[in-house]
Amino acid sequence: MRPPSPPGAAPRLGVYVHYPYCAQRCPYCDFNVVQPGPEGRPDARYRDAVLAELAVRAADYPGRPPAVSLYFGGGTPALWPASDIAAVIEAVDARLGLVRGAEITVEANPGEIDAAGLRALRAAGVNRLSLGTQSFDAALLARLGRRNTPDDNRRCVDAARAAGFDNLSLDLIQAVAGQSLAAALADVAAVVALGPEHVSTYELTIHPRTPFGARADRGEVLTADEDTQVLVYEATRRALRAAGIEPYEISNAARPGREAVHNMLYWTMDEYLALGAGAHGFRHCPDDGGGVRWENERHAGRYMAAALAGRPGVRAEERLDATALLDERALTGLRLDAGLPVDAALEAAFGANAARLEARGLLVRSPGEGRWRLTEAGRLVLNQVVAELCG
Repeated sequence: MRPPSPPGAAPRLGVYVHYPYCAQRCPYCDFNVVQPGPEGRPDARYRDAVLAELAVRAADYPGRPPAVSLYFGGGTPALWPASDIAAVIEAVDARLGLVRGAEITVEANPGEIDAAGLRALRAAGVNRLSLGTQSFDAALLARLGRRNTPDDNRRCVDAARAAGFDNLSLDLIQAVAGQSLAAALADVAAVVALGPEHVSTYELTIHPRTPFGARADRGEVLTADEDTQVLVYEATRRALRAAGIEPYEISNAARPGREAVHNMLYWTMDEYLALGAGAHGFRHCPDDGGGVRWENERHAGRYMAAALAGRPGVRAEERLDATALLDERALTGLRLDAGLPVDAALEAAFGANAARLEARGLLVRSPGEGRWRLTEAGRLVLNQVVAELCG
């Protein structure tokens, strides 16, 4: 695994492109998703809007080294014609530069892309797929409102390999009410059998203003109890590790050298340019040691109109001073199994609190390596640890 960047290192840059269109909205999803109307998806217009936004936003990142990653998320960006994705890749390379071998990821849903579509993505320059498999239990997939089947999952992986993809990430949703430990581990075994380079495992989270949120408000229990969640989480990490897929972050595991380059930018407080409706971006402000985080206009129609007019809209912007960035570094860095790189500023701000957490068995300080790491017990209560560390 590439370790977290040492304190003071120049930030790396990635690019995130949000494609908001989906064939359907899953009942647990709170992402910025649009279901096309009768007129269909405005793919070419959306492509032109993203390219217009890139022309404006690139100026906010002067003098940066070439981008190490380009991530197409959504929504379901695999529904976007590969020719449009290729146009965005080419424009990012022309405007910002892409390092040789840059990680270029597209999210896709099994059952919604065929072998020809996968070959077209590979030919466009995409070299990594993130597949929304979610489960290999047909009944659980139905409960989650998914349209893919276990066979769709397997066929999609086979087709992706045949198309030339050698870097696949598969997702699992766990901790669903009624899902036993044995059933959760059967899903893990099914994923491992497909030989992915990367696995992401997420506990089902209930968000307001979603169908699942409305059902929870009516008293329906949709998630497993806390004890079961802990058992599933710990057993999943052990099973993945035994299969050579090493956990490296709270929710992610990978074969050696296949950790997600783009997601690491989030956890190491590097920079990422946001393009597309509802996309989130972050950049450092060297002059004052702070940073800026923003969210684009979420409404796809308004986003396209503004971007094509040369004035990409910002829905929300947050300016972070140097103190706020320390809190952010602690929150994101402690998610990593490799730990949080500690410099003089972090030690001065949080060193006493870190010592107290270490005494309680929640944190390990490694002065020789200059890092703080969560213990297994601390990993289960990450939010509590961060609150006490930064309190």
